[in-house]
Amino acid sequence: MDSMEIDDSFYINKNLLKEGLVTKVDFQRRKQPSRCVTVCLGLLCAVLLAGNIGQFIYYEIISQFQGVRLQDSYDASAAERKQLEAKLSNLTEEKGQLQQSYTALTTERDEFRASFNNLTNENNQLQASYNTIKRESDQLQTSFNNMQKSHNNLTSTKDQLQTNYRNLQREKDEFQTLSITLRANRDQLQSNYSSLKKNKDQLQISYNTMSTSKDDLQIRYNSLTNDKDRLQSSYNSQQNEKEQLQNKYNSLVKVKDELEKKINKVRAGRPCQRGWSKFEMSCYFVSTKRKNWTLSREDCIAEGADLVIIDSRDEQVFVNGLMTLRLNVWIGMTDSVTEGTWTWVDGTPVTTTYWEAGQPNSHKGGQDCGEIMQRSSGVETWNDETCSYVQKYICEQ
Repeated sequence: MDSMEIDDSFYINKNLLKEGLVTKVDFQRRKQPSRCVTVCLGLLCAVLLAGNIGQFIYYEIISQFQGVRLQDSYDASAAERKQLEAKLSNLTEEKGQLQQSYTALTTERDEFRASFNNLTNENNQLQASYNTIKRESDQLQTSFNNMQKSHNNLTSTKDQLQTNYRNLQREKDEFQTLSITLRANRDQLQSNYSSLKKNKDQLQISYNTMSTSKDDLQIRYNSLTNDKDRLQSSYNSQQNEKEQLQNKYNSLVKVKDELEKKINKVRAGRPCQRGWSKFEMSCYFVSTKRKNWTLSREDCIAEGADLVIIDSRDEQVFVNGLMTLRLNVWIGMTDSVTEGTWTWVDGTPVTTTYWEAGQPNSHKGGQDCGEIMQRSSGVETWNDETCSYVQKYICEQ
Protein backbone atom coordinates (compact mmCIF):
# COMPACT_ATOMS: atom_id res chain seq x y z
CA MET A 1 0.00 0.00 0.00
CA ASP A 2 1.30 3.47 -0.92
CA SER A 3 2.28 5.74 2.06
CA MET A 4 -0.08 8.56 0.90
CA GLU A 5 -3.07 6.15 0.82
CA ILE A 6 -2.32 4.91 4.39
CA ASP A 7 -2.07 8.50 5.69
CA ASP A 8 -5.37 9.63 4.08
CA SER A 9 -7.31 6.54 5.30
CA PHE A 10 -6.00 6.99 8.84
CA TYR A 11 -7.08 10.64 9.06
CA ILE A 12 -10.55 9.92 7.60
CA ASN A 13 -11.18 7.18 10.18
CA LYS A 14 -9.92 9.44 12.96
CA ASN A 15 -12.29 12.28 12.00
CA LEU A 16 -15.28 9.92 11.80
CA LEU A 17 -14.53 8.53 15.29
CA LYS A 18 -14.08 11.98 16.77
CA GLU A 19 -17.38 13.18 15.33
CA GLY A 20 -19.27 10.20 16.82
CA LEU A 21 -17.84 10.61 20.33
CA VAL A 22 -18.17 14.37 20.68
CA THR A 23 -21.63 15.11 19.32
CA LYS A 24 -23.83 12.08 20.08
CA VAL A 25 -23.71 11.73 23.91
CA ASP A 26 -26.16 13.91 25.72
CA PHE A 27 -27.61 12.81 29.05
CA GLN A 28 -29.89 15.00 31.09
CA ARG A 29 -30.60 14.77 34.80
CA ARG A 30 -34.16 14.30 35.59
CA LYS A 31 -35.97 13.28 38.66
CA GLN A 32 -37.96 10.16 38.03
CA PRO A 33 -41.55 9.89 39.35
CA SER A 34 -43.14 6.70 40.70
CA ARG A 35 -45.81 4.33 39.66
CA CYS A 36 -49.48 4.62 40.35
CA VAL A 37 -50.71 3.85 43.86
CA THR A 38 -54.39 3.07 44.11
CA VAL A 39 -56.29 4.84 46.81
CA CYS A 40 -59.35 3.27 48.35
CA LEU A 41 -62.41 5.47 48.22
CA GLY A 42 -65.39 5.59 50.52
CA LEU A 43 -63.52 5.50 53.85
CA LEU A 44 -64.22 7.88 56.73
CA CYS A 45 -62.49 11.30 56.63
CA ALA A 46 -59.68 10.38 59.01
CA VAL A 47 -58.80 7.14 57.11
CA LEU A 48 -58.95 8.94 53.72
CA LEU A 49 -56.62 11.69 54.96
CA ALA A 50 -54.10 9.15 56.29
CA GLY A 51 -54.25 7.22 52.99
CA ASN A 52 -53.58 10.37 50.95
CA ILE A 53 -50.61 11.29 53.12
CA GLY A 54 -49.21 7.75 52.81
CA GLN A 55 -49.65 7.88 49.03
CA PHE A 56 -47.79 11.19 48.82
CA ILE A 57 -44.88 9.93 50.97
CA TYR A 58 -44.67 6.71 48.92
CA TYR A 59 -44.61 8.75 45.68
CA GLU A 60 -41.79 10.98 46.97
CA ILE A 61 -39.64 8.02 48.12
CA ILE A 62 -40.04 6.13 44.82
CA SER A 63 -39.36 9.34 42.86
CA GLN A 64 -36.14 9.94 44.78
CA PHE A 65 -35.10 6.29 44.38
CA GLN A 66 -35.69 6.41 40.59
CA GLY A 67 -33.78 9.74 40.41
CA VAL A 68 -30.77 8.14 42.16
CA ARG A 69 -30.86 5.16 39.79
CA LEU A 70 -30.95 7.41 36.75
CA GLN A 71 -28.19 9.61 38.18
CA ASP A 72 -26.00 6.51 38.77
CA SER A 73 -26.62 5.35 35.22
CA TYR A 74 -25.76 8.82 33.86
CA ASP A 75 -22.52 9.00 35.95
CA ALA A 76 -21.42 5.55 34.70
CA SER A 77 -22.04 6.58 31.07
CA ALA A 78 -20.14 9.85 31.56
CA ALA A 79 -17.16 8.00 33.09
CA GLU A 80 -17.11 5.53 30.18
CA ARG A 81 -17.22 8.46 27.74
CA LYS A 82 -14.19 10.07 29.43
CA GLN A 83 -12.28 6.77 29.19
CA LEU A 84 -13.08 6.50 25.47
CA GLU A 85 -11.95 10.09 24.86
CA ALA A 86 -8.67 9.38 26.71
CA LYS A 87 -8.10 6.26 24.57
CA LEU A 88 -8.80 8.27 21.41
CA SER A 89 -6.28 10.93 22.47
CA ASN A 90 -3.62 8.25 23.14
CA LEU A 91 -4.28 6.60 19.76
CA THR A 92 -3.98 9.98 18.01
CA GLU A 93 -0.62 10.63 19.68
CA GLU A 94 0.65 7.15 18.76
CA LYS A 95 -0.49 7.69 15.15
CA GLY A 96 1.45 10.99 15.00
CA GLN A 97 4.58 9.32 16.32
CA LEU A 98 4.25 6.42 13.85
CA GLN A 99 3.70 8.89 10.99
CA GLN A 100 6.87 10.79 11.93
CA SER A 101 8.86 7.54 12.12
CA TYR A 102 7.48 6.42 8.76
CA THR A 103 8.37 9.78 7.14
CA ALA A 104 11.92 9.68 8.57
CA LEU A 105 12.45 6.10 7.31
CA THR A 106 11.13 7.03 3.85
CA THR A 107 13.52 10.01 3.64
CA GLU A 108 16.46 7.87 4.74
CA ARG A 109 15.52 5.20 2.21
CA ASP A 110 15.46 7.80 -0.62
CA GLU A 111 18.88 9.12 0.45
CA PHE A 112 20.33 5.58 0.43
CA ARG A 113 18.79 4.95 -2.99
CA ALA A 114 20.34 8.16 -4.40
CA SER A 115 23.74 7.22 -2.93
CA PHE A 116 23.41 3.73 -4.39
CA ASN A 117 22.69 5.13 -7.85
CA ASN A 118 25.69 7.49 -7.61
CA LEU A 119 27.96 4.65 -6.62
CA THR A 120 26.59 2.51 -9.46
CA ASN A 121 27.37 5.29 -11.95
CA GLU A 122 30.87 5.65 -10.53
CA ASN A 123 31.29 1.89 -10.77
CA ASN A 124 30.23 1.95 -14.40
CA GLN A 125 32.66 4.79 -15.10
CA LEU A 126 35.45 2.92 -13.34
CA GLN A 127 34.56 -0.19 -15.30
CA ALA A 128 34.79 1.80 -18.56
CA SER A 129 38.16 3.19 -17.46
CA TYR A 130 39.31 -0.28 -16.55
CA ASN A 131 38.36 -1.56 -19.98
CA THR A 132 40.23 1.32 -21.63
CA ILE A 133 43.35 0.66 -19.55
CA LYS A 134 43.02 -3.03 -20.31
CA ARG A 135 43.07 -2.28 -24.03
CA GLU A 136 46.03 0.04 -23.57
CA SER A 137 47.77 -2.67 -21.56
CA ASP A 138 47.28 -5.13 -24.43
CA GLN A 139 48.68 -2.62 -26.88
CA LEU A 140 51.73 -1.98 -24.67
CA GLN A 141 52.32 -5.69 -24.08
CA THR A 142 54.37 -5.92 -27.31
CA SER A 143 56.79 -3.34 -25.94
CA PHE A 144 56.97 -4.91 -22.47
CA ASN A 145 60.75 -5.23 -22.43
CA ASN A 146 61.22 -1.55 -23.15
CA MET A 147 58.48 -0.31 -20.80
CA GLN A 148 58.96 -2.50 -17.70
CA LYS A 149 58.52 0.42 -15.39
CA SER A 150 55.26 1.48 -17.08
CA HIS A 151 53.98 -2.10 -16.84
CA ASN A 152 54.55 -2.18 -13.06
CA ASN A 153 52.61 1.07 -12.69
CA LEU A 154 49.76 -0.30 -14.71
CA THR A 155 49.73 -3.49 -12.64
CA SER A 156 49.51 -1.40 -9.48
CA THR A 157 46.63 0.59 -10.98
CA LYS A 158 44.83 -2.63 -11.84
CA ASP A 159 45.13 -3.87 -8.26
CA GLN A 160 43.73 -0.58 -7.02
CA LEU A 161 40.79 -0.86 -9.38
CA GLN A 162 40.16 -4.40 -8.18
CA THR A 163 40.13 -3.17 -4.61
CA ASN A 164 37.66 -0.42 -5.54
CA TYR A 165 35.44 -2.97 -7.23
CA ARG A 166 35.35 -5.13 -4.11
CA ASN A 167 34.47 -2.06 -2.02
CA LEU A 168 31.63 -1.22 -4.40
CA GLN A 169 30.34 -4.80 -4.17
CA ARG A 170 30.38 -4.63 -0.37
CA GLU A 171 28.44 -1.30 -0.40
CA LYS A 172 25.94 -2.86 -2.80
CA ASP A 173 25.32 -5.68 -0.27
CA GLU A 174 24.85 -3.12 2.49
CA PHE A 175 22.26 -1.25 0.42
CA GLN A 176 20.46 -4.54 -0.19
CA THR A 177 20.31 -5.11 3.57
CA LEU A 178 18.93 -1.60 4.13
CA SER A 179 16.26 -2.26 1.51
CA ILE A 180 15.14 -5.39 3.38
CA THR A 181 15.04 -3.40 6.66
CA LEU A 182 12.87 -0.68 5.09
CA ARG A 183 10.48 -3.32 3.76
CA ALA A 184 10.16 -4.83 7.26
CA ASN A 185 9.46 -1.36 8.71
CA ARG A 186 6.75 -0.82 6.10
CA ASP A 187 5.12 -4.14 7.08
CA GLN A 188 5.22 -3.11 10.77
CA LEU A 189 3.50 0.20 9.95
CA GLN A 190 0.80 -1.69 8.05
CA SER A 191 0.25 -3.94 11.09
CA ASN A 192 -0.02 -0.91 13.40
CA TYR A 193 -2.55 0.68 11.07
CA SER A 194 -4.69 -2.49 11.12
CA SER A 195 -4.57 -2.53 14.94
CA LEU A 196 -5.66 1.11 15.12
CA LYS A 197 -8.54 0.43 12.72
CA LYS A 198 -9.68 -2.50 14.89
CA ASN A 199 -9.65 -0.28 18.01
CA LYS A 200 -11.67 2.33 16.13
CA ASP A 201 -14.32 -0.30 15.27
CA GLN A 202 -14.52 -1.36 18.93
CA LEU A 203 -15.00 2.26 20.00
CA GLN A 204 -17.77 2.67 17.43
CA ILE A 205 -19.55 -0.41 18.82
CA SER A 206 -19.29 1.00 22.38
CA TYR A 207 -20.69 4.32 21.19
CA ASN A 208 -23.64 2.59 19.50
CA THR A 209 -24.36 0.69 22.74
CA MET A 210 -24.32 3.93 24.76
CA SER A 211 -26.69 5.57 22.25
CA THR A 212 -29.12 2.64 22.57
CA SER A 213 -29.00 2.88 26.40
CA LYS A 214 -29.68 6.62 26.17
CA ASP A 215 -32.73 6.02 23.97
CA ASP A 216 -34.05 3.38 26.42
CA LEU A 217 -33.64 5.81 29.34
CA GLN A 218 -35.48 8.52 27.39
CA ILE A 219 -38.40 6.14 26.75
CA ARG A 220 -38.55 5.20 30.45
CA TYR A 221 -38.39 8.86 31.43
CA ASN A 222 -41.30 9.72 29.12
CA SER A 223 -43.33 6.81 30.54
CA LEU A 224 -42.64 7.89 34.14
CA THR A 225 -43.56 11.48 33.26
CA ASN A 226 -46.91 10.28 31.95
CA ASP A 227 -47.44 8.23 35.13
CA LYS A 228 -46.57 11.27 37.23
CA ASP A 229 -49.07 13.45 35.35
CA ARG A 230 -51.74 10.79 35.77
CA LEU A 231 -50.97 10.48 39.51
CA GLN A 232 -51.08 14.26 39.88
CA SER A 233 -54.49 14.33 38.22
CA SER A 234 -55.70 11.51 40.49
CA TYR A 235 -54.27 13.30 43.52
CA ASN A 236 -56.06 16.53 42.61
CA SER A 237 -59.32 14.60 42.17
CA GLN A 238 -58.86 12.89 45.55
CA GLN A 239 -58.03 16.24 47.13
CA ASN A 240 -61.29 17.70 45.86
CA GLU A 241 -63.20 14.68 47.16
CA LYS A 242 -61.43 15.04 50.51
CA GLU A 243 -62.45 18.67 50.76
CA GLN A 244 -66.04 17.71 49.96
CA LEU A 245 -65.95 14.97 52.62
CA GLN A 246 -64.40 17.44 55.08
CA ASN A 247 -67.27 19.83 54.48
CA LYS A 248 -69.77 17.01 55.00
CA TYR A 249 -67.89 15.96 58.14
CA ASN A 250 -68.01 19.49 59.55
CA SER A 251 -71.73 19.56 58.90
CA LEU A 252 -72.15 16.19 60.66
CA VAL A 253 -70.06 17.46 63.61
CA LYS A 254 -72.43 20.42 63.98
CA VAL A 255 -75.41 18.08 63.86
CA LYS A 256 -73.70 15.76 66.38
CA ASP A 257 -73.02 18.67 68.77
CA GLU A 258 -76.66 19.74 68.57
CA LEU A 259 -77.79 16.16 69.24
CA GLU A 260 -75.38 15.87 72.19
CA LYS A 261 -76.82 19.04 73.67
CA LYS A 262 -80.30 17.57 73.37
CA ILE A 263 -79.11 14.24 74.87
CA ASN A 264 -77.40 16.05 77.75
CA LYS A 265 -80.64 17.88 78.50
CA VAL A 266 -82.46 14.54 78.55
CA ARG A 267 -79.77 12.91 80.73
CA ALA A 268 -79.80 15.82 83.20
CA GLY A 269 -83.32 14.93 84.14
CA ARG A 270 -82.90 11.15 83.94
CA PRO A 271 -82.37 9.16 87.21
CA CYS A 272 -79.63 6.48 87.47
CA GLN A 273 -80.45 2.78 87.80
CA ARG A 274 -80.20 1.04 91.16
CA GLY A 275 -76.60 0.72 92.44
CA TRP A 276 -75.33 3.63 90.29
CA SER A 277 -74.37 7.09 91.61
CA LYS A 278 -75.27 10.31 89.74
CA PHE A 279 -72.91 13.25 89.20
CA GLU A 280 -74.01 16.09 86.95
CA MET A 281 -75.30 14.32 83.80
CA SER A 282 -73.48 10.93 84.23
CA CYS A 283 -74.07 7.82 86.33
CA TYR A 284 -71.17 5.92 87.98
CA PHE A 285 -70.81 2.33 89.18
CA VAL A 286 -68.01 0.80 91.32
CA SER A 287 -67.71 -2.94 90.53
CA THR A 288 -67.64 -5.67 93.11
CA LYS A 289 -65.73 -7.96 90.73
CA ARG A 290 -62.00 -7.89 90.04
CA LYS A 291 -60.78 -8.15 86.43
CA ASN A 292 -57.95 -6.94 84.20
CA TRP A 293 -58.30 -3.63 82.35
CA THR A 294 -59.58 -5.12 79.04
CA LEU A 295 -62.23 -7.37 80.66
CA SER A 296 -63.25 -4.52 82.98
CA ARG A 297 -64.00 -2.33 79.98
CA GLU A 298 -65.97 -5.15 78.31
CA ASP A 299 -68.17 -5.40 81.42
CA CYS A 300 -68.83 -1.65 81.36
CA ILE A 301 -69.72 -1.77 77.65
CA ALA A 302 -72.12 -4.65 78.35
CA GLU A 303 -73.93 -2.32 80.77
CA GLY A 304 -74.24 0.39 78.07
CA ALA A 305 -71.35 2.35 79.63
CA ASP A 306 -67.52 2.47 79.50
CA LEU A 307 -64.64 2.89 81.92
CA VAL A 308 -64.85 6.29 83.59
CA ILE A 309 -63.43 9.39 81.88
CA ILE A 310 -62.37 12.13 84.34
CA ASP A 311 -62.12 15.59 82.80
CA SER A 312 -62.58 17.96 85.75
CA ARG A 313 -61.40 18.43 89.32
CA ASP A 314 -64.95 18.11 90.69
CA GLU A 315 -65.41 14.78 88.91
CA GLN A 316 -62.03 13.57 90.27
CA VAL A 317 -63.13 14.41 93.83
CA PHE A 318 -66.50 12.73 93.26
CA VAL A 319 -64.95 9.49 91.91
CA ASN A 320 -62.42 9.42 94.75
CA GLY A 321 -65.30 9.61 97.20
CA LEU A 322 -67.08 6.59 95.68
CA MET A 323 -64.27 4.20 96.72
CA THR A 324 -63.33 2.74 100.07
CA LEU A 325 -60.02 3.77 101.63
CA ARG A 326 -56.82 2.49 99.96
CA LEU A 327 -58.80 0.88 97.09
CA ASN A 328 -57.26 0.87 93.58
CA VAL A 329 -59.64 0.71 90.59
CA TRP A 330 -59.30 0.87 86.77
CA ILE A 331 -60.27 4.04 84.89
CA GLY A 332 -60.66 4.56 81.13
CA MET A 333 -57.19 5.70 80.00
CA THR A 334 -54.20 3.91 78.39
CA ASP A 335 -50.92 4.57 76.48
CA SER A 336 -50.76 1.10 74.89
CA VAL A 337 -50.87 2.56 71.35
CA THR A 338 -47.97 5.04 71.77
CA GLU A 339 -45.79 4.86 74.88
CA GLY A 340 -46.11 8.07 76.90
CA THR A 341 -49.17 9.36 74.95
CA TRP A 342 -52.22 8.78 77.19
CA THR A 343 -55.72 8.71 75.68
CA TRP A 344 -59.23 8.10 77.04
CA VAL A 345 -61.34 5.17 75.86
CA ASP A 346 -63.30 7.51 73.57
CA GLY A 347 -60.06 8.37 71.66
CA THR A 348 -59.58 11.87 73.09
CA PRO A 349 -56.16 12.81 74.54
CA VAL A 350 -55.71 13.10 78.31
CA THR A 351 -55.17 16.84 78.90
CA THR A 352 -56.34 17.38 82.50
CA THR A 353 -54.30 15.05 84.74
CA TYR A 354 -54.17 14.16 88.44
CA TRP A 355 -51.08 11.94 88.59
CA GLU A 356 -49.60 11.00 91.92
CA ALA A 357 -46.08 12.39 92.48
CA GLY A 358 -43.53 10.52 90.37
CA GLN A 359 -46.19 8.99 88.10
CA PRO A 360 -46.53 7.72 85.45
CA ASN A 361 -43.20 5.88 85.53
CA SER A 362 -43.98 2.77 83.39
CA HIS A 363 -42.19 0.58 85.91
CA LYS A 364 -40.18 -2.12 84.09
CA GLY A 365 -41.65 -0.85 80.82
CA GLY A 366 -45.00 -2.68 81.03
CA GLN A 367 -47.46 -0.29 82.74
CA ASP A 368 -49.80 0.92 79.98
CA CYS A 369 -53.21 1.28 81.78
CA GLY A 370 -54.47 3.93 84.19
CA GLU A 371 -55.91 3.47 87.70
CA ILE A 372 -57.09 5.69 90.53
CA MET A 373 -55.96 5.10 94.14
CA GLN A 374 -58.40 6.19 96.88
CA ARG A 375 -56.89 8.72 99.32
CA SER A 376 -58.48 10.53 102.25
CA SER A 377 -57.09 13.87 101.10
CA GLY A 378 -55.81 15.38 97.87
CA VAL A 379 -56.85 14.70 94.30
CA GLU A 380 -53.51 13.64 92.73
CA THR A 381 -54.22 9.91 92.93
CA TRP A 382 -53.65 8.53 89.41
CA ASN A 383 -51.11 5.78 88.72
CA ASP A 384 -50.02 3.65 85.74
CA GLU A 385 -50.31 -0.12 86.17
CA THR A 386 -49.82 -3.33 84.19
CA CYS A 387 -53.00 -3.93 82.15
CA SER A 388 -53.15 -7.64 83.08
CA TYR A 389 -53.36 -6.82 86.82
CA VAL A 390 -56.72 -7.91 88.35
CA GLN A 391 -58.67 -5.33 90.40
CA LYS A 392 -61.99 -3.46 90.60
CA TYR A 393 -63.12 -0.82 88.11
CA ILE A 394 -65.52 2.16 87.72
CA CYS A 395 -68.02 2.46 84.86
CA GLU A 396 -69.50 5.75 83.59
CA GLN A 397 -72.79 5.96 81.75
